[in-house]
Formats: sequence, structure tokens, C-alpha cells
Amino acid sequence: MGILSWEERSGDTGKTTGWSPLQCTCSLNVSPQRFLQYVVYADKQDADPTSWSHALPTGRWTHLAVVNGGRQKVVYVDGSKIARNPTQPSTGIATLGLPFVIGATSFDLEYSQGFYGWIGDVRITEKALRPKEFPTPYA
Repeated sequence: MGILSWEERSGDTGKTTGWSPLQCTCSLNVSPQRFLQYVVYADKQDADPTSWSHALPTGRWTHLAVVNGGRQKVVYVDGSKIARNPTQPSTGIATLGLPFVIGATSFDLEYSQGFYGWIGDVRITEKALRPKEFPTPYA
């Protein structure tokens, strides 16, 4: 299920590695096994470092945070850094300036795999936040 997705194809931004040039440049998804997946094509590297979480619990509110510190992307679940964040550098997001969508995943500029659940609060900040700044009782 798609939580957030950029409305672009990675191949259009010049990225040749990864699963498919039709894949969007950035997406946050939940797999059928309830793993959180965050994949991003960096603006300078031709790579798609991907983060994977543990299985997320069902039936309760879960706080997710993706932090772009300028050199690396780090995903947090309920205020804790997940163990399967990539260690390779990842600066920015490859983009053509198109918008993103909340609640679905883009592939070849078409949306599918909509999110089945509730998305309560989305915050995009101008700087990377530290975990103690997350709006959650877990931080």
C-alpha cells in the first residue's frame, strides 16, 4: 500500500539503476507482510537506497518519520531508528519539480495500491528534525 509517492519516473530524472526506470523517484509503502519500505533515488547518486522496517502492528496508531539529514535518509518507527536503514550516502531526491501524492504509489505516472487505513498528520519541514522533536510520546 502506498503512503507517499513522487509523481515522477526515475528514468526521466536520469537514474538507470534500481528496479525499473518507470518506478517513481521516491515512495513510502507498506508491504503485504506489513513492513514499511522507503525507497528514494538521490539527486547526485545513481542509486536507490531502500529502508525496510520490522512488521508493523495492526489496529493501532504508528508514528513514522523519514529524516533527510543531507547525507543519508533515516526512517524511524514510533521514535526509534529502524535497523534496516541503508548506510550508503543519499543526498536529496531526484526530481523534475512535479508534486507528490499522499495515499497511493505511482508507477509509470499512474497510481495504484492505495493506502487502506488512516493517515492522521503529515508534516514536511524545512530542516531535518531530531527524534526528540517528533510529535510523538515515544521521543
